[in-house]
Amino acid sequence: MLLDRLDWIDGWPTVNAGAGPSEGNRPAPVTTGRIDERFDTAGLAGWRRDAGRWRVTDGRLTGSGALTSRTTVGGDVRAEADLRLTGAASAGITLGDRVEVRVDAAAGRLVASDGRRQTTAPLPAGLDLADRHNLAIEVRGQHLVAELSPARLGDQLAVVSLRLDRPVVGRTGLSATGGTAEFDNVSVARLYQPVRRAVPEPRVGALLRAYSDEFGDGLDDGWQWVREDPAAGVAGGALRWPVQAADLTGTGNTAGVLLRDAPRGDYVAETKVTLELGEETVRNYQQAGLVAYVDDDRFARLTQVAIWNTRQVEYGYELPFAGQPVYGGSIVGTPATTTWLRLAHHVDPVTGEHEYRAGSSRDGRTWTWGAVWTFPADTTPRIGLVAHGGAEPAVTAHFDYLRFYR
Repeated sequence: MLLDRLDWIDGWPTVNAGAGPSEGNRPAPVTTGRIDERFDTAGLAGWRRDAGRWRVTDGRLTGSGALTSRTTVGGDVRAEADLRLTGAASAGITLGDRVEVRVDAAAGRLVASDGRRQTTAPLPAGLDLADRHNLAIEVRGQHLVAELSPARLGDQLAVVSLRLDRPVVGRTGLSATGGTAEFDNVSVARLYQPVRRAVPEPRVGALLRAYSDEFGDGLDDGWQWVREDPAAGVAGGALRWPVQAADLTGTGNTAGVLLRDAPRGDYVAETKVTLELGEETVRNYQQAGLVAYVDDDRFARLTQVAIWNTRQVEYGYELPFAGQPVYGGSIVGTPATTTWLRLAHHVDPVTGEHEYRAGSSRDGRTWTWGAVWTFPADTTPRIGLVAHGGAEPAVTAHFDYLRFYR
């Protein structure tokens, strides 16, 4: 099983800050915190009764007064508990000696305080606090955010935030006043450290003119065909290639592939392709774009493609496995009628493997970078163009160039 960190950067999810899936062992996710109390036993060995009466029955803690954990937690933390008010006027969680977040049934509010100031938020009218709700608190630095929700699914009933005088240090407590409350699944864990910057995106250097073709006057001598398509040709400064009723995936291998030898070392290959796929129409699976190609059973294909009534930039990889070719893909950005595509090649200095990271752009300036596919060290992939997936309705791909950059 592959298990990797998912980072949220500028509101978007990205695996390993944009580096993609990892290789080898990774730190396991945190599944238990410094406090992880399910009240599975009748005793309260990890807790100190400060006031009132408390008891554990049927895997839940019930009581009134104050109860404090014997475990000290400080710094950036997340604390939470499942909570029912079974008669209490107010119940909640305390952090350290001053910070408290409580559900105030009498006032109908969620309250956060630090001994000097407090903030509140109203609870929905008619909310039955005898039903179980989740109370969660996050403290990062001196900023506290607390929320009450029915199921921890982003469906908050009330949210409060508070600027603290100082970071939280101390013991965690549970409290209920004016009657009894029921607690379960009490946990306190160190808060994750967010990744705020993605890994650097591939950059292009100098144009490698000897490997590139601007399609100014026919195809130059650097091109090689696999299953030449006589319908493809250069006109008006572009390679015009009617989309073939053919494909590369599986065992059929009927599509043409137009290839060039790639430079040694690290480089970026780029093309600008125009493909009028229309909208809201099923055109399976017309596509055009770039390919890194070893043979018909090992290639990485980056194309703008019609998949049912969607239009996508798909980056797929076919390789031999258990005696037959298998194919998998990922999505890299959103296509336009004219889409810029890039494959950034890097040679792993340790293994010698060829790594190809895919990028797409709708304007040739702003790029979305996605997955990396890896080829074995003992292969020599060539870079080329494809236009296939279905001939009806007829559509022609227009490639403005194929460029290589150092």
